[in-house]
Amino acid sequence: MLNKLVDYIKNNHPDTDVNVYLDAKYIQLNNAQLKQIADALERGDISSLPASSCSAKHFIFHFGSTFILVQKNTTDSNAVFTAELAWETDFLSVRSVRDKAKGFYFINFEFDDDYQVTLLETNKLIEGHVNNADKNQKIIGKVMPVLKGFMTAISD
Repeated sequence: MLNKLVDYIKNNHPDTDVNVYLDAKYIQLNNAQLKQIADALERGDISSLPASSCSAKHFIFHFGSTFILVQKNTTDSNAVFTAELAWETDFLSVRSVRDKAKGFYFINFEFDDDYQVTLLETNKLIEGHVNNADKNQKIIGKVMPVLKGFMTAISD
């Protein structure tokens, strides 16, 4: 599925450097692993650690039809990590090589040491689709607990 995302980016966003995806460590979790993380979070088995405790600098977190490219923030911002969520949708890709293809919906965001999220602008928009900040915030709100649990689990 990563190949599908890379092809989509190449076809629909040719100015994007796909190497940022290809050079990242790729971690895919199945439904049972996601449930295990969710259950451990609910029970309090995973103690939350600050985002800065995670030594990973660059990785792709993949579950279901969602990818999250996570990178250590190197700017002067208070954010510890920047991220780009790519979610496979039934929207048609605009400049796809095929007539009908699934597309990807992108949400860019950053988060601080307490995993507090700030949405960022993205230039990867699906033509004709209105980007809704409230909807994006809800989507990120659903994935952040699992991302936080995963990052805590792999922290030093």
